[in-house]
Order: sequence, then structure tokens, then C-alpha cells
Amino acid sequence: MTPPTLRKPVLADSRPPRTAPRDDSRGVARHRCTVFGCEVAFACTGRPDVPFHAVEERLRELDRRFSRFTADSELSRLNASGGRWCTVSEEMHRLLRVALNAAVVSDGLVNIAVLPSLLASGYVRSWPPAAGEDWGERPARQRPVPPLTSVLELRGREARLLPGHALDAGALAKGLWADDVVTWLGPDAAASLGGDVSCRGPGPTGEGWPVALPGGDGTVVVRDGAVATSGVAKRRWGDGLHHLIDPRTGRPSRSDITQATVIASTGACAEWASTALVIGGSDVLPWLTGRPGVCGWRLTRTDRTEESDD
Repeated sequence: MTPPTLRKPVLADSRPPRTAPRDDSRGVARHRCTVFGCEVAFACTGRPDVPFHAVEERLRELDRRFSRFTADSELSRLNASGGRWCTVSEEMHRLLRVALNAAVVSDGLVNIAVLPSLLASGYVRSWPPAAGEDWGERPARQRPVPPLTSVLELRGREARLLPGHALDAGALAKGLWADDVVTWLGPDAAASLGGDVSCRGPGPTGEGWPVALPGGDGTVVVRDGAVATSGVAKRRWGDGLHHLIDPRTGRPSRSDITQATVIASTGACAEWASTALVIGGSDVLPWLTGRPGVCGWRLTRTDRTEESDD
């Protein structure tokens, strides 16, 4: 995939990251639905290679198979496997390979084995909490999360997860599947899965697909690339608790970066890089943003906002 074509931000609206073509001069078709408990949108110029309703059904099937909130999902069965080697689907094997790679390139900051820590922090049911529901921390002692490479093994079409560990790959999966959606739709398409945006082709104006940045901070125009935003403000509960677990402590991260938007060559890369920036904070910025595939970033710190010059 060629590096994304970027343009400096221009003023846009304040809705979350999404596909946002400025006009329909090239015949843009669109579809919106709710999957994974979040808003999903995709668009393409001309007729999609795979019909929109079929793409939506594929995503719903992935949600059923990979949700940690569904007791009989493929992910839940792996989490409950007790250290046995399990035959996994091609899609699961690919996701686990991507997760292992993300753990390595992020120096352990992105680790899908944080589920026990996430549960201990109170995130035990799908978002959002019911009215009046208490999601406070549980009394279990939280501790650093072992490196993913030490608890998860792959061989052939099998996977083994050591006893006492469990995976939550939801965020990384959405970045990966956003890339899949644009591949299914055709050579000129864009998709947003809960704000993980992947773009392919010249878009409605021939320059790329305009993607709105969160908080009304502008748009970036992306061609053959992706955008993802991670932050601690949206999914919060209790006394400063949130869903981004720092594997080094086993607790919700408390770095000086509260939100990170990353533009990258793929959705999976944009997702893990934005998550790692929020968890690792300013100390990891120099080396992490130099990783292959990371093309641009915008950070909200506790005291200021900063963006790359790209």
C-alpha cells in the first residue's frame, strides 16, 4: 500500500472521525449502521464490488465471533481454553498475528492480554453502563501484564493462551477490519468502524477522502491510508477510570497524552500507534512516530495540543 497522501487540516465540523466527502461529484454511495456497539459508515464511488448489506452482515458475523462479551464466541472459547492448543479460524489467526506484531513494534505498550486488568478496573459489560450502574474497581490486586509473546503462541492454524490470561482484541480488530471493508468495496472506498477510518483511492474529488478530526479540529485528506484516534475521555467511569490499560502497571494509563490521532499506512497501524502514544506518553513520541507506516499525528496533552509537520 502506498503512503497516504496528506493535506494540512482545514476547518470542518465537530463530529467524530468519519468519512466526510465534500461533494458527490463522482457518484458516492453511502451506508451507515451500528455494529460492535458503535457507529459504522462506509462509502464508495460507483457500485460497490460487494453490496453494502453483505458487507454489513460480514461485520456482524465478525462481531459475533470475536466479542469478549459473548460467552460462545471464538475469542471467548480461546480465553477459556486453559492453556490447550486450539484450532482457530483463518480470521482469528490473522488477528492474533497482527496483535503479536503490534506488541513487538510498540515495545509492549499495546498488549491485547490486558483483559483481566480491564475487568478488574470495572469494564465487565459492553459499553455504555446502564443508568445507575457502578463500574468501580474490583478488589482484585492489579499487576503488570506479562508480554503478549510470553503468554500467546501460534503454530500452523493453532493458538495457545497460557492459563490465567485472557485477550481483548476489539480496538485492534476494528482497525484491521476497516482495511478489509475498503478492500471488499472496491478500488475507491472509505470505511469508519467506530472512528477507525480506512481510505482507498482518489475519493469524491480525486484528491482522496476527507476525514474529520475529533473535536472539530479540521480534516485530513487521505488516499490509500488510515486514521485512528485513541483517548481517555470517551469511555470513562468511576474515579478517573477508563478503558486504555497500561500493561506496565495493569491500571488505566495516566500519561500526559490524553488523546492521539495517527495517520498511517493501514488501519491496524494507525490503531496500535494511537493507543501506544496515549499509554506511553511524550517519552515514547520520538521513537514510536518513526516506526514504519506511521505518517502523521496529532496529540492532545494535559497542557497543549501538538501535531506533526507532515
